[in-house]
Amino acid sequence: MYTYGRKQGCRVSLDYTYKGMKIAYLENELLRVGVLLDKGGDIFDFTYKPRDLDFMWQSPIPMQKPFVATSALPEGAFHDYYYGGWQEVLPSAGWASEPYMGTYQGLHGELPLLPFEASIVEDSAELVSVKMRVSLYRTPLTLERTLTLKRGMASLFIHEKLINQAEIDFAIMWGHHPAFGVPFLDESCVVHTPASKVEVLAFHPNGLWQPGGDYDFPNVPLKTTGQLQDISRVLPKSNKSVDVVFFKELSEGWYGLTNQNQGVGFGMAWDKDLFKYLWMWQVYGGHDDYPWYGRTYNCALEPFTSYPPTGIKNAIENGTAKFLRPLEVLETDLVAAAYEGQGVSRITLDGHVSGI
Repeated sequence: MYTYGRKQGCRVSLDYTYKGMKIAYLENELLRVGVLLDKGGDIFDFTYKPRDLDFMWQSPIPMQKPFVATSALPEGAFHDYYYGGWQEVLPSAGWASEPYMGTYQGLHGELPLLPFEASIVEDSAELVSVKMRVSLYRTPLTLERTLTLKRGMASLFIHEKLINQAEIDFAIMWGHHPAFGVPFLDESCVVHTPASKVEVLAFHPNGLWQPGGDYDFPNVPLKTTGQLQDISRVLPKSNKSVDVVFFKELSEGWYGLTNQNQGVGFGMAWDKDLFKYLWMWQVYGGHDDYPWYGRTYNCALEPFTSYPPTGIKNAIENGTAKFLRPLEVLETDLVAAAYEGQGVSRITLDGHVSGI
């Protein structure tokens, strides 16, 4: 990345565009983070420099500016623009055919398709920060997000402020949707997280696991035989399966996804009292209909306030929706870290990663 001036330590730039879309870049000696400001503030590049390894999945759909759709989809345009990477999901997750408070929120809500305003709030060799802001169109929410890198740390610090502009209660499903792919992802990858239970959604005909809830983490029965298998271990693309599962009853908010062949991993930490559930989207070559048609091998690990991914009304009914009070301002912190080793026993909000 070219920047005028400082060539070492932390660096930041808002000078870049891609296909006419504004981009923010932050980097230090260990990480390079690219943010697509004009589409949801997506993180499209999370590269660990010592290994020249970008953890983010790249889908068969290229990153592109908004276009005129060939036909309107009832669930909205999320999939038409889903090039992979890391999205923030708000105010609803998944797709529901019923409106909430008079409007449809679409697949994964409004946020992933909206442009952010951005400004540099700190720029030194020791620390760089970019503050981003967006107000949603259909829902009375404003989100402010500040991304920070510190010198000598392979951790991205995320501070968020969510504002309910309405003078009434407003229900949300809120989460982060980082997806991982090759060259990082393979069958040596394993998930470590302090969960007690697993629930499997009846999501797709090619699901591997028996739908149901309250399985003891990490062992879940196979749909075909009922035999217990470790759901935390990533399977090869030849498995031809696709599932959505939820890790529940977290004692702390963190996970690590480690490639044990390469000895490197990606992890996150968050406030588990806010993001109470960890979703895992497992696409092991089996998503054979729109929009993937069997072409994809990836997984996503997603801290969320709520479940399942079938819209806000279902989350209200099952008691997992997050209700914002009138004019409430909610602030929280997360961290994403790259690390080396064979796994993790804990990740904390100060960016510290404990190995196993």
